[in-house]
Amino acid sequence: MSALVALLTSYYAYRANRFVSSSVLWAISIGFMLLGFGLVVDAGTSLISGRTLVEITGRTAGESFSDRVLTLFASLTYLTLQMVAYLIIAIRYGRSTYGHQLSTAAPAAVVASTLVSLYAYSILSYFVTLILLALIVFQGLLLRSGRAGRVSGMVLLAFILIFAAHCVLLVSVLVLGPGLFLIGTAVQFLGFLSLLIFVVRSEVVGPR
Repeated sequence: MSALVALLTSYYAYRANRFVSSSVLWAISIGFMLLGFGLVVDAGTSLISGRTLVEITGRTAGESFSDRVLTLFASLTYLTLQMVAYLIIAIRYGRSTYGHQLSTAAPAAVVASTLVSLYAYSILSYFVTLILLALIVFQGLLLRSGRAGRVSGMVLLAFILIFAAHCVLLVSVLVLGPGLFLIGTAVQFLGFLSLLIFVVRSEVVGPR
């Protein structure tokens, strides 16, 4: 369901961007296309294998080697696309707020996260994503409080929900808690849905 909402968000953001030419809409369209694709791969593999990221990193007994490799590959594909997606959105929000003077710390963190072990990668990727979402929310607050409230309250709410979801998801990976993982994905779904409602209404989410 989250994959479907993410892909619909990408599509409607693309359509809205054709009319208002917003750099943030463009970033949301690209970012949520990547998120949607990653979620399709991850969810499809989880349905086939019956394992989620939290369960697979917990080394569940009785699973076949092929299932484990497939689920790890799908999860890591999603985690990588997730970081790239939010990095794209954070950069566009950053340019809207600060112009072209952006730090290279976030891209460097994404590159560095590929050099660690698989379990550490899952933890680090959620941590990097959390930082990127914090930047998006912070920059959204700055734009919202700026001249003429240049970012929609619903967009800001959507990213706050997604940020809160990733706080829970990070904890779920650290403690290997499937219940927390479910709560986090549910809150993330609400964030995705809020953003979809906004882009369907074709409102302006940022400065041109």
